[in-house]
Amino acid sequence: EGNIQQVPPMYSALRRQGKRLYELARAGIQVERDPRSVEVLSIEVLDWSPPVVDVLLTCGRGFYMRSLAYDLGRALGCGGHLKALVRLRSGPFDISKALSLGDMEQRFADGTWRESLYPPDHVARHMRTVIVGRPLEELIRQRRSLPMGLRIPFSRPDEQCRVYGTDGRFIAIMSFNASKGLWQRSRVFSLRYEQREY
Repeated sequence: EGNIQQVPPMYSALRRQGKRLYELARAGIQVERDPRSVEVLSIEVLDWSPPVVDVLLTCGRGFYMRSLAYDLGRALGCGGHLKALVRLRSGPFDISKALSLGDMEQRFADGTWRESLYPPDHVARHMRTVIVGRPLEELIRQRRSLPMGLRIPFSRPDEQCRVYGTDGRFIAIMSFNASKGLWQRSRVFSLRYEQREY
């Protein structure tokens, strides 16, 4: 548990010289990968039926279960690989609320599918909320940095916040650039996403 160094697997979406690692792996090309710092919040052995071990793990972003299986096998001297993986939660999404394709087909058939959608800002609920007036909203929509005089409080470099207009519409996700002392846009969302016809 805690912060560990982990080498990403070849079958990952990381890029090396403009190509995804999994593309290189499929072509039979192995490249060196630098270890990355990742966090293990908790790990628990649920079942041990040799040679298979079931593990429940809570981790931070960028953690690779395939690398954990490989590392455990190497440490035990027997080799190891990932047999199965179930992601129980990612951010605000939990598997207990997941719908099957059959469920969604039924919801499309009975016209209740809109009730299954999350608004775009659902994934950003953990971020600080900022409300801006029309002039600042226009600057954000034009993808400009916010002026030096703007005082949105921040607690750490690279902090992000979600931005709403005075009418309650979700506008953007902004990031604080500590080296420039500016809030800059990370993502800007459509002006009329709520009114889009499906």
